Amino acid sequence: MANKGKKTGAFFHVFVKLVAIVLIVSGISLGIWFYVFTKNHEETNDAQIEQYVTPIMSRITGYVEEVRYEENQLVHKGDTLVVVDNREYKSKLDVALADVQNAKQNSVVAEKNVRTTSGTSAISESQLLAAKTDLWKAKSEYDRYRALVKEEAATQQQLEKVKADYELAQAHCQEIKNRIQLASLSTSQAAANVPTATTVIHSKQAIADNAALYLSYTVVTAPYDGWVGKRTIQPGQLIKEGQSLVAIVSKEKWVTANFKETQLQYLKVGQQVTVKADAVKGRDFVGVITSLSPASGARFSLLPPDNATGNFVKIEQRIPVKIKLQENDAQTDFLRAGMNTTVIAQHD
Repeated sequence: MANKGKKTGAFFHVFVKLVAIVLIVSGISLGIWFYVFTKNHEETNDAQIEQYVTPIMSRITGYVEEVRYEENQLVHKGDTLVVVDNREYKSKLDVALADVQNAKQNSVVAEKNVRTTSGTSAISESQLLAAKTDLWKAKSEYDRYRALVKEEAATQQQLEKVKADYELAQAHCQEIKNRIQLASLSTSQAAANVPTATTVIHSKQAIADNAALYLSYTVVTAPYDGWVGKRTIQPGQLIKEGQSLVAIVSKEKWVTANFKETQLQYLKVGQQVTVKADAVKGRDFVGVITSLSPASGARFSLLPPDNATGNFVKIEQRIPVKIKLQENDAQTDFLRAGMNTTVIAQHD
């Protein structure tokens, strides 16, 4: 019985020694592997999945007529999300279009006035030619009778009658000249009104275009393909200009990894990296570095630290690195903005 106990104790000591040796060898192997791995790899677990999250704002004030999306729904660029009651904006557009039509009619009237006054001036020019002819005849008759009176071949009464006809012809000729001058001034004034009428048309058309633009704002559409977020509005609700209606998350995804400043020297644009997502076990995603931030994350914060205050504490900074995922499959689609990832970059 005593021999059996001694054998058991000896076996136990041998077993313990073997386990200790295995643990020591494993520890040394793990240490060597960790040293080699860290020497050739740069790793950070300060990394997240990123997507564009765009808040869709209302450009007008009005009552919601329809909401054409459900929460977390996939939408495509141009899909209608919200319809606002457009009666007020349509009425403003109708008024603006009526003003444009009225301005065009006024422009037509102004152009017709130019043609009318020009025609009147042309008629007066023709009348002036006839009046000058009559004036020439009256003057010739007057000169002839003056000569006849000197020779006592005509009476003074006849001369006075011819003289009166001559003066009347002069007055008529001057009247036509004044009429031509007045018509010329009227034509100039009417011609000056044409550019003004054209300017009014452009002004009214701009108002109409602006009214049409505001009318188009009553239909809110998706700016790109993506998923809409939480639904916060309902039909009949009054929305204000600038109010957030819904947020849309883009289909485009990338990883923002915050590497330590001492690791940045081993990273470069175009370098391939491995991305491990906490939400997807047993899957490594392949990514490529597309850009490195020109400044540390602290510099982009709302209140960057000021080391000139005298309270300086040296803190290792992190530099954001943008990484584009190469795969496009169901597991990649499963990734969501904000999910944690680990990024491993191998270098020589």
